[in-house]
Amino acid sequence: MAMDEFRDPEPQESAYSDVEVAAWLQRISLPTQYAQYINSPSAFPKTEESLRALFRGQITTFPYENLSVHYSPTHKVDIKPRSLYSKMMEPPHNGRGGYCMELSIFFHHMLRGLGFHVYMTGVRNRTRTEGVPQGEYQGWTHINNIIHLPSGAKFSADVAFGGDGPTSPLPMDGAGAAVQNLGPQQVRLVHDNIPKQRLRGPKLWIYQYRNGADREWNSFYSFAELEFFQEDFEVQNWWTSVKTLHRWTVLVVRFLRQGEPVRFTEAEAWRARVDQSTGGDEVQVVGKVMLVNDVVKVNMGGKTQIVHKVDSEEGRRQALLDYFGIRLTEDEAKCIEGWDMALQASSS
Repeated sequence: MAMDEFRDPEPQESAYSDVEVAAWLQRISLPTQYAQYINSPSAFPKTEESLRALFRGQITTFPYENLSVHYSPTHKVDIKPRSLYSKMMEPPHNGRGGYCMELSIFFHHMLRGLGFHVYMTGVRNRTRTEGVPQGEYQGWTHINNIIHLPSGAKFSADVAFGGDGPTSPLPMDGAGAAVQNLGPQQVRLVHDNIPKQRLRGPKLWIYQYRNGADREWNSFYSFAELEFFQEDFEVQNWWTSVKTLHRWTVLVVRFLRQGEPVRFTEAEAWRARVDQSTGGDEVQVVGKVMLVNDVVKVNMGGKTQIVHKVDSEEGRRQALLDYFGIRLTEDEAKCIEGWDMALQASSS
């Protein structure tokens, strides 16, 4: 049986109600063939195609962002499932998403609410030099969801690795086949040891990328098929939010969906690259827009281009609204005052 690895043949109960899962399904705007399941979430089909639609609906609706580290009274991230639903779904949600643990835990409970057999695991990222992973695998600083389908297939569904993340669930079948990502980039999972392992087993799943079919593969991170729990991520979350790049970087990434209206105040040329047609039976990811501290960048499947720079907190708030649909409240905006990541207005 496909679900023999699970102790209970029934899916785990979700932290979210059927009504809340239905609201999420409406929010992520799936193709019309899935509309029939909005009022009966547990009947949602458990196939590779449906999982891909959910995955892409999630990453094009909820931005990857670490704004709670910088624009909250505590400068800490709350990853309790109830807090996550309130932040991302309850009015006024203000277009908010979250960083890796927020988005993945939120997505995890939505999948549980749909009746998927899913569990979470911890991930070891590699250190980077100028943004390129080149160093050792570090401790647990990331999170991933592993889904077992009734067909017997297993998939990794990492909806929260930011701009370097996959745009589809990745098969965990050991074949290591290349999956087309954004533009010429390809990604895959290979089942192997990492250099620092002394024991032959267990082998780990390694997420790799290459920026073209003629390029060499490089590794971003690794994970095992080890079940992690909410309590594990509460520990992980503290370290990740205060001791990694999230502490010294204001970071937002939004994947762009084919057919969506896109407002780029200083990048109308890019807007033409997003097909404004509607309909179709699949969610297509066609680009991404990113904010890194004071710079807004866009990638439509080719080279990343800088399209906007800000020099003040007022300018950054406006960029968050224009490019990402995120509206910070006055109270949230004040929380960065005196914080070392605040932008100071340039003198005239």
